[in-house]
Amino acid sequence: MHGSGYGHGVGLSQFGSHGRALAGQGYAQILQAYYQGVFLQECPDDPPIRVLLGERDLTGCQDVAVRPGTKALMRNRATDGTVVLGPGAYRAQYLANSGLYTLTNLSKGKAVGSYPGPIRFETSGGLLGYGHRYYRGFLTVRTVNSRVCVINRLPIECYIQGVVANEMSPSSPLEALKSQAIAARSYARATQRGEYFDVYPDIRDQVYGGATSETSATNEAVAATARICAVYNGSPIIAVFHSASGDHTEDTSFAFNASTALGSAPYLKAMRDVDSEGRSFEGPAYVNAPWIRWSGALDANGSPLLKIGAVVAVTVLGRSPSERLTKIKVTGTQGERIISGGYDIRRSLKTTGLRLADGSFYPAGVLPSARVSFFGAARPS
Repeated sequence: MHGSGYGHGVGLSQFGSHGRALAGQGYAQILQAYYQGVFLQECPDDPPIRVLLGERDLTGCQDVAVRPGTKALMRNRATDGTVVLGPGAYRAQYLANSGLYTLTNLSKGKAVGSYPGPIRFETSGGLLGYGHRYYRGFLTVRTVNSRVCVINRLPIECYIQGVVANEMSPSSPLEALKSQAIAARSYARATQRGEYFDVYPDIRDQVYGGATSETSATNEAVAATARICAVYNGSPIIAVFHSASGDHTEDTSFAFNASTALGSAPYLKAMRDVDSEGRSFEGPAYVNAPWIRWSGALDANGSPLLKIGAVVAVTVLGRSPSERLTKIKVTGTQGERIISGGYDIRRSLKTTGLRLADGSFYPAGVLPSARVSFFGAARPS
């Protein structure tokens, strides 16, 4: 097989924005290319956002750290009572039989107390630790849907600092980093999951690594575009993005459920991601992204969940105008399956490893993109 691109292909291409910046485009031009019909607008406020950092079952514990040389407050949200916490690690555990949260100072091996909770850790401009990282804002330990969760509440601008550094290489051109900052900010303002938290810290929303992951270059991009969002009909857009389009982005209706807000978003249309001379912004003329082209073979035994035995053939039944797969038939030694939708297709088929455009080798795994063609037949072992 051979293919191009990495990710769903909708919205901003990160390698493409890098190439566009090298071609002299500013962040506004980059964003308006990938999100069609949008305008850039500065928002008047910096509201908080709630990030679900981690969750465990009700018998699990959650550990929060106070940095050396600093102090924090533990606030009992039920009574608004507070306890001053010195430097060290603290373990919170929920006792389902009593409905209380116990807090233990692990550094000293002493109990702090039991509280009806939820309990929130607060600092005055400092950082709090969780899971080998440090975070700005507050950390709240509470039960959500029979899980003990840690939720990071902080201003959106601080949250974006922890996103851009994880979603785009800090060595990217500043204009590309600015476009990523605005896309991430727009997505954050347009997204709210539910009563207790707004976003996940991973690819379910945006990859967020907290203050530990911040860099001077990415923070500069966030500061230079502070509060600026991409808007459509006066509202921030759901600014989805991906790694590489393979020189052609995808229409959102082919990648997401057309009945949802994202699947029917008018600003997420397919386009050729090339310059006036037809050269890909991801190609050798600009950034020379490794994902502009790739090739390899399917793992005939890599799709056991399909329950059709070893894969022997893949028949393409449908493609979108961007040449991404929309429907395939997978034939195996014990039957066949019809799979629809680029997301399910990519995750149903595994590769034995890929050779990328820059000559590097990418390990075995799911299909990086649905923009792929198959040749010959798989050879089951």
